[in-house]
Amino acid sequence: MKRANVIPAACLVAFALFSGCDEIRTSEAAADKGTTKAEQTSQANQQGEDMGKKPWVLDIEEATVNNPDYRHVRWTGEHLQMVLMSLKPGEEIDLERHDDVDQFLRIEQGEAQVRMGKSKDDLSFDKKVSDHWAIFIPSGYWHHVKNTGNKELKLYSIYAPAQHPAGTVHKNYKEAQAHHESLEHDH
Repeated sequence: MKRANVIPAACLVAFALFSGCDEIRTSEAAADKGTTKAEQTSQANQQGEDMGKKPWVLDIEEATVNNPDYRHVRWTGEHLQMVLMSLKPGEEIDLERHDDVDQFLRIEQGEAQVRMGKSKDDLSFDKKVSDHWAIFIPSGYWHHVKNTGNKELKLYSIYAPAQHPAGTVHKNYKEAQAHHESLEHDH
């Protein structure tokens, strides 16, 4: 029964994330610190900190296109997480599966090949995607995304529930791979 509540909770969190409820709290905090809401938002965006567990709004297309990092966790809540990604030509999101995580990807810029399947050896779902396409990955599915274009692939990912530690930043693909390998050796 608890699993059935995750999707509605994730939808509520997403609604709060993308609605304007940040206005009152940020204005009050800004008044206490002597800074304006715009200054605080700008500081948070420049620092790239994880703004999770509190209401927040951003121009997600602008943030995604301007993100230089392979992986940058920007918002982590109780049941949802938003991650910005930038893949250089030829880079990929390695073949992986999340048993208890549904995942949504949105391509803001670039071209990619998306493959999915219930088994590692049968990735029968195979599609080409580009600017403004959305990819829905059900939990339990193997998936692989590769930048097939000649410019950076800019995308964001929403996980329900969270997949990465809050505030995670991997500057490049090699750093992300090293982190992933260290996790495999720890288990």
